[in-house]
Amino acid sequence: MERAAGALVVCLVLVVPQAQGMDPCEFDFESAPRKRLGGSPSTWDLPAVGKWRVSRRDAGRRVSEGCGIGVIEAPLAAVRDVVDAAADFDEFMPRVLESDVEPVSPGVYLNRQILDMPFPVDDRRYTVRVDTGAVETGAGAGWQARWTYVEGSGNVQESKGSWTLIPLNPERTVVVYRLLTDPGGRLPAWIVDYAAPRALRSVLASVRERVLSRE
Repeated sequence: MERAAGALVVCLVLVVPQAQGMDPCEFDFESAPRKRLGGSPSTWDLPAVGKWRVSRRDAGRRVSEGCGIGVIEAPLAAVRDVVDAAADFDEFMPRVLESDVEPVSPGVYLNRQILDMPFPVDDRRYTVRVDTGAVETGAGAGWQARWTYVEGSGNVQESKGSWTLIPLNPERTVVVYRLLTDPGGRLPAWIVDYAAPRALRSVLASVRERVLSRE
């Protein structure tokens, strides 16, 4: 009888899936994603509030795609107001000298930026098309801004990415920042990839500081 009970326990352990923390950086939140996050955000693999975890992955390009994730101690609407105000990026975003916005349609706009690059690299100029709106994450509704490079608009090779905001609770927001940017020119790909993690953390920290200063 004891052996039978032990076998039953083993079977249950094998059948019942074990809870595992999910990493939002492993998911691409498109309008109709093939796979979505599950469970409560409180069970995900998230860094501590105010800390950032960054990763890189091969995207089939000259440079890798970066992803940064963290939690900002503010409501989703407060974080959205900062990342959706691209015209103000030159006030707080690292290396952004100028940032102008041209509305296209509700939730869609063009964002022209000039970036201050370290010597001897020339400043980078480019325009991206930004699409914003609600996004289904698999763990409830979130908000997203996705952008793509407007070909021929500047002197970069590629720039695309997204901000995905997911409510952790009414006062905290999960922030997922994806970026694949290739400044082109004479910068070797390995230098771009080497500098990317620090740049991702710098952007996320600047957004958090901006959000908290307006609370």
